[in-house]
Amino acid sequence: MEKYEVLERLQPGALGTVLVAGLKAERSVKERFVIKQVECIDENQANEALKEAMGLLKLHHSNICVYKELFVTWDNEISSLFLCLVMQHSGQVDLSSLIKTKRQKPEKIADMVVLKFLGQMVDALFYIHKQNIFHRNLKPSNILVTGEASFKLYDFSTETLMTDEWKWKIRVEENCKCWMAPEAFSFSFSDKSDIWSLGCILLDMMTCFVLNAEEITLLLQDIRRDSSHLERVLPLMQNGDSSLPLFPILSMMLQIQPSMRPTSKDLIDVPFIGECLIVAGSSLIKHRNSLPSCVIDMFLRGGIGSILEFMQAFWDVEEAQIRTMQHLTRLVGDKKALPCLLAFTESIAFAMKSHIDSFKLQVEGCRLLLEILSQEVAAENLRKAGLIADLLSILQNFTHNEQICHSSCAVLWSLAVSENNVDQVMLQSAVPIIIAVIQEHLQNGAVLKSACSALWALSLQGFLTESDYEPTTALLMDALRMNLEKPMLVNNTCLALASLLRLSEIAAFRFITDSKGNGINLIKDAYHFYCDDPQVVESICVLINEMVQYDDIMLEMVSQQMEELLSEIKSRFPSSMEIMTLVDTALLKLQE
Repeated sequence: MEKYEVLERLQPGALGTVLVAGLKAERSVKERFVIKQVECIDENQANEALKEAMGLLKLHHSNICVYKELFVTWDNEISSLFLCLVMQHSGQVDLSSLIKTKRQKPEKIADMVVLKFLGQMVDALFYIHKQNIFHRNLKPSNILVTGEASFKLYDFSTETLMTDEWKWKIRVEENCKCWMAPEAFSFSFSDKSDIWSLGCILLDMMTCFVLNAEEITLLLQDIRRDSSHLERVLPLMQNGDSSLPLFPILSMMLQIQPSMRPTSKDLIDVPFIGECLIVAGSSLIKHRNSLPSCVIDMFLRGGIGSILEFMQAFWDVEEAQIRTMQHLTRLVGDKKALPCLLAFTESIAFAMKSHIDSFKLQVEGCRLLLEILSQEVAAENLRKAGLIADLLSILQNFTHNEQICHSSCAVLWSLAVSENNVDQVMLQSAVPIIIAVIQEHLQNGAVLKSACSALWALSLQGFLTESDYEPTTALLMDALRMNLEKPMLVNNTCLALASLLRLSEIAAFRFITDSKGNGINLIKDAYHFYCDDPQVVESICVLINEMVQYDDIMLEMVSQQMEELLSEIKSRFPSSMEIMTLVDTALLKLQE
């Protein structure tokens, strides 16, 4: 004890005193330790207890408090010998404090906290039991709570000290004994006695909102005498509206006969405990690529913050990602939720990248991103997440799929249309992929609408090369011929063609010499379909304005009496400033 400076004396425990201490030689360092001092009858008992406790030094587990050192010391003031167990201390509260707080409100402990607790504790008990180490004094005050839902076993006891009958009779109060297994009262401890104690703690957690401290103590005493008293708990648990199937687990753990109780290894094979281990991130579950539906449901009932944590924690579980995306899509319509959803863009992009072979996930991801992309900041987040490269890879993998092509092209359009785009190389490589999508879906209006929009945005940003102009013009003309009855497709295709004609004389030449039909006749057909639709007519006028920039096309337009068509448009839409300006400009060129 000489090297430690006692900073605080905590409330004495049943079997010893607890000190908070620091190292005298390192007073500037804020590292603190908890020293558990257990008084021993004589030197033989102290040495035996020390020998038994040495195994604690080799424990290294995320849910077990680390032991720094063990030693025996003599206290001259009271002439007593003590076994000292030095543990890490980081100021955490213990589980009994959490339960007490919930009991006072009263408030139910969240299902997810219970799931994590049970998973972490079974994992930790399996770890110590396979090394033939038992806790022997498992109770809420000997479990530390760190963070929101992380638990650590603390304050282990040795067989020598736990079988000191005199100390138990004199010092240990009944409320401390209520966590003990029936056989422990005969000083028989095993891995099964730890399982009983864990069951008692779990029962306390599940009933703290309906039973006070005295009532749970009496209930645990009754169960220890007759396990049928556990049935009194069932209606209490149902009052808490819990969907967790905990009653069968409690029934297994709280069997009076140790032989009837499961070991920690047995518990791992119980499906529900397996779910708890998955939630706890336990390495005992080798393949973490699935989650039970009830667990996913539980996560999705939480707030936006917890859903984001869930999505990030279970990135490798395809079904979890799909269900989360479906849930978030339903929230997009909520104006209050939309700003929060922007935080999900990188996680959505990462999920799509991680599950690039999942058709369903790509569909849900693209659909959700399309909803969120109404805000420029979302587009910026997606560019930072490198989504463009992933979308192109998705399109290449699913070129034949209508849903994915439709959604992916729409997302690409949203990303490409931004003035702040930095993915120059990636967007340039998108052109042949979008062209391949158009070729594949020439008769699918929905896909063509979004693909032509994406191609239009790419052309506006200057991502098409000279070799792209002629084949792309021919392809867009084919799309227009085959889908004249689809207004938005006609609208977007005319705008894309206008961009191409603005960029290249090659595109303009192909427009009037295409072997399948002159582009001027195609425009006339489109106009006659939508002569009363101002949006489509305006797009047609945008294309006409690009056509009149070329002398060869202008001569062809004059020969085909395009002036009459423009005059008709002018008479139909006298109140549209945009259309009137476009028509006047085109007529002026034709009349030169």
